[in-house]
Amino acid sequence: MKLPSLPYLAQTFSSVLRRFPLVMLSATAGVLAVMMLIEGMFEDYDTNIAKILMTAGLGIPLLLCAAIATEKWQLEGASKWLPSLGALALLTVYYFTLELGENDPGATTMIRFAGLNLTAHLLVAYLPYLDKTPVEDFWEYNKRLFGNFAVGAFYSLVIYAGLSIAILAVDNLFNIDIDDNIYGHLFALIAGIFNTSYFLANFPPQFEGLTDENSTYTAAFKNLSKFILIPIVGIYFLILYAYSVKILATWELPQGWVSSLVLGFSVAGIFTYLLNYLLVKFDDSNIVGGYRCWFFYVLLPMVALLFAGIGRRLNDYGVTEARYVVATAGVWLLLMSLYFIFSKKDNIKFIPASLSIFALLTVLGPFNAFKVSERSQVGRLEAVLMKNNMLENGKAVPAKDSLSAEDAEDIRSILSYLREFEHFSPVAGWFGLEEDAKSPDWAQLNKIMTELKVDRASTTQPFCNAFFPNQKGFGLAGFDTLYLRVALSSNLENNQGFKISESQQVIEWREDGDLKDSFDCQAYLSFLAEKYDCGGGPFAQADATVEIAGERYTAKLISESISFEKGENLHLKDWNGAILLRKRE
Repeated sequence: MKLPSLPYLAQTFSSVLRRFPLVMLSATAGVLAVMMLIEGMFEDYDTNIAKILMTAGLGIPLLLCAAIATEKWQLEGASKWLPSLGALALLTVYYFTLELGENDPGATTMIRFAGLNLTAHLLVAYLPYLDKTPVEDFWEYNKRLFGNFAVGAFYSLVIYAGLSIAILAVDNLFNIDIDDNIYGHLFALIAGIFNTSYFLANFPPQFEGLTDENSTYTAAFKNLSKFILIPIVGIYFLILYAYSVKILATWELPQGWVSSLVLGFSVAGIFTYLLNYLLVKFDDSNIVGGYRCWFFYVLLPMVALLFAGIGRRLNDYGVTEARYVVATAGVWLLLMSLYFIFSKKDNIKFIPASLSIFALLTVLGPFNAFKVSERSQVGRLEAVLMKNNMLENGKAVPAKDSLSAEDAEDIRSILSYLREFEHFSPVAGWFGLEEDAKSPDWAQLNKIMTELKVDRASTTQPFCNAFFPNQKGFGLAGFDTLYLRVALSSNLENNQGFKISESQQVIEWREDGDLKDSFDCQAYLSFLAEKYDCGGGPFAQADATVEIAGERYTAKLISESISFEKGENLHLKDWNGAILLRKRE
């Protein structure tokens, strides 16, 4: 096989830029944003760079859809720019409506981004076939897209591995001390520029008559479908049906996690169904024909099992975004099964088209996952507070009678969920916060739990859990060595040489297995337990820092979080933060 020449590669890249200029521009913007974030050019995550990265990630499939629409319907003149202008307008709206947290995008933002991205990618799969173009062309088109993606990803992985090893070799052989960030930059360039260019360079030049050129299955696709995917789906089928028999025999409700297993079976099964769709024309074996004929009949009882599993979780714990997605996926699977069982056309365009609609409605609209989940969890919180007479004149108060451990745990988990998913605004007034407080910080949340006497220290567990406000910076003067992001758990040595001792009273520091020094934390833990009564906060930033003298070194602990157990002695369970060391004179 003759390798492509550099002029050929340059010509191919140039043709990609001419055919898909805005897609490549979006990919380039995303790569530059990643590089800036890798270099730490912006300390806070809530920056325009983070928003550019997410907008560019959504822009690649959306702008590709615009280019497809222009080519499919052969738009000319000024009208050929309308799809691209529409896509750019949507991206502009998305950019200016993005709300990012101080340190990360936030769970709600990421789920919405994933839903919109899935919708845009699915639109690429079926947009050219919204008319009466034959299903065979639709199948061949998507087979090529899948093949291009798989081959491009493999090439990208090989190139990245090869260049990374070369850089590592140069770094170690010549002691150049190359910045480790180069590996992140290299990955961004290959994944964002090379992989995107390769995919677009092999993008189908037309959308009709594809089966006339190459309508047969390659050996790779045939073997993947017949000898790998169908048997794997069969294993899922046996496991789930055996579990169903167990449920009927013991007459017990299914565990909630079974829904994830059903979704895994369904995704693998539908992908196999799509790959297997035309194989019956070239392979008349029973396994191929039987799968095409019976898959959705087999899937239908599994959908019922999914509803039973997720229904139990919804009944016990209410709606969350994850459960909403699972339940919505169940409705979509039910619709798929009924369509392919009763329809005489078996039009596989229906699969990506309907899934894109469900994905879009999940993250946008009046009944999206976020609004439904917020209403559900706020309702659960109100119910448990009312049950224990903990709501008076629109304000939350501690329970006057004993509060059950189950209700205390429910209050804790709901409050934590509302904070994490930025749903705190409807209940903020109950706890004396500003009504627009979507996500209070951990100190505020711990204070709320302490005042309600539902924190762990006030209920059932003899633990102190401290969460300190984020450090804006700390002095290094007088210290020799800084260890960042030190995370310690009981009796487990981290990769920086620090470890909580077996007595759980000191932090040990080792180098190459040899004990260098140890730092007794008892006085510091006693101070925290006495000052804060183990209530979970609010913990002052000034109390996050302490100096502890060992035999040969002095350690300055800068804490982010601490967990320790009360008793005759205080036992350190977990610690996270930064450590500064200096040698004692």
